Amino acid sequence: MRKMNLILGLWLCVTAQINASDIGSIKCFGGDGPNPLTDITKIQNLGVTNFDLRGPVHEFVFWEKKNQIVYRNQFGKIYRLDLRSGKSVLLGSSNASLSPVKDPGERYITLVGSPITLDTATNPPRWQKWSHKKRVKHLYWHRFFGRDSLFSVTSSIVRPHQQQIEVYSFSQKGIKPHICNLYSGVGEVFHLGEGHTYPNVFLYRVKRENQCTRLTYFNIQIEGELAGIPVCKLYQSGQYSTLIPGNVKEVYQFPELMAGNQNMFVVRTDHPEKNLLWDDGVYGCRYYNFGKSVPMVLNPRQAVLAAWSEEEGLSLIYPRNLENGEPVILRPLRDQITGPIHQHHLALSDDGKTLLVLAKLKGSYESENRQLIKVTLQ
Repeated sequence: MRKMNLILGLWLCVTAQINASDIGSIKCFGGDGPNPLTDITKIQNLGVTNFDLRGPVHEFVFWEKKNQIVYRNQFGKIYRLDLRSGKSVLLGSSNASLSPVKDPGERYITLVGSPITLDTATNPPRWQKWSHKKRVKHLYWHRFFGRDSLFSVTSSIVRPHQQQIEVYSFSQKGIKPHICNLYSGVGEVFHLGEGHTYPNVFLYRVKRENQCTRLTYFNIQIEGELAGIPVCKLYQSGQYSTLIPGNVKEVYQFPELMAGNQNMFVVRTDHPEKNLLWDDGVYGCRYYNFGKSVPMVLNPRQAVLAAWSEEEGLSLIYPRNLENGEPVILRPLRDQITGPIHQHHLALSDDGKTLLVLAKLKGSYESENRQLIKVTLQ
């Protein structure tokens, strides 16, 4: 019965795609799939470095330009580790997790969900908290006329079947709560994607059609607010001419790798086979089957995916690097670490040559605690 339901679901998707009208939307050629992930495997002898840290690490942020790591341990203490000297310096403490959002100058530490930052350039480091009650999602930092501003977004249902989206700017001069204060149409709900770059906020909308999903992309443009001229424009940036099998769970874009007007996207779904769509813009797109593994984007400047499974360990997938028609897969630290490994346990440098992993080492006397491991990729 389960197999019959799956066949019926796929047939409904195909039928809906044939009947869908093309209104100049995104065409996804080559996405029949799903494609295997295990045909090409390269196991390399990689350079590995372990660090002496002040207690078990909960989460960390990689400051690549300064060659430093900021981490928070199990006691809530926040340290800065210099990768050259191996020394850790205490910066402060917090019960909240560190946000992965970094400012260009690698100066501020941001906390998840709260408009609170720690300025590490002052002596001693100084906390700044803005008077704001809503929980926020941090997007990015932007520097304008010597002023650093943290941009964040909130979303809530404020009246029956209507969504409110607000974009905020936090800086030393205060808070601008109404850079964007948008209300969607009744019954229209937008989801916040991943992969934002100033001056845009990336959104997407899903619409169920049979057992598939119509996926449409949007952006909020906020350019101009720092000059004192508020701008808040919502516009549709793309829509797939074909339907996505299953329910869309997450969408990630790579705006800094855009070629011409074509962007790159990763679409994660709950389909039993086609659970990831790799949309490479002008190069077409393909579906992949990740099984029970959750694909992770490590760096918006690198076309690399990561996945963890108990059977295969940690895998790095390079969808643009093909051998025999299949993506190259690296499996660093194979048989050396135990999981599970999630998004906040990984960081990849902008040049793609340094991988940081927070994992438990097999056979270590401290195997119960995660260790920070630096892997040099070839």
